Amino acid sequence: MTKFRLHYFNARGYAEVTRDMFHMAGVEFEDVRYELEDWIKEGSTTKDKMPFGQMPVLEVDGEMIPQSTTIARFVANHLGFAGQTATEKAWADAFADLYKDFLIDMKPWGMIAFGYPGAAGDRDELKKTVLDPAREKYFKLLTKRIEKSKSGFLLDSGICYTDLMFFETTTSMIGFESGFLGTDFPVVTAYFKRIGEHPKFKPYLETRPVQPK
Repeated sequence: MTKFRLHYFNARGYAEVTRDMFHMAGVEFEDVRYELEDWIKEGSTTKDKMPFGQMPVLEVDGEMIPQSTTIARFVANHLGFAGQTATEKAWADAFADLYKDFLIDMKPWGMIAFGYPGAAGDRDELKKTVLDPAREKYFKLLTKRIEKSKSGFLLDSGICYTDLMFFETTTSMIGFESGFLGTDFPVVTAYFKRIGEHPKFKPYLETRPVQPK
């Protein structure tokens, strides 16, 4: 049996989508969590053990795999959350790239909202000029795709890893900007509700640690 160990901080962040899929598939894995203080303290060698000096890292039978999207895609393919056909897999990957585009677009606001050291700017102004336009672009594209989907998710065959990416990020965004989801994109609102109520996902959502991000 393949042995999985997922290395990440004691937070949801970039590892949570992978945790979601392991729980949804009922596959055992070791959830190795690190406190930020231990990661950055002088003399710590933990960072040096990671392939790229960062986390998350997925250890598969001792082989260390870095990068959050690569990890999520690997696990999705292994567990059946990456689409059923080559075309569906391509669309899942395309939406993973769209997800990364959104993170880049909203980053100036996020740096302030999430309290990154050295970040500068007015949060309210950046919401208007950065976050709101990114949100509108992101939600319009999601709406267009969901309206033509036979399953109510991004892929006709059902929920995939990129659905979980959008869900997790939006859930975190609401924690920092309560009106982020809003009511002006009802298709997207219903979509996120559908993900949260997925029978394989809901049990984990109801029992996982409550964390802001």
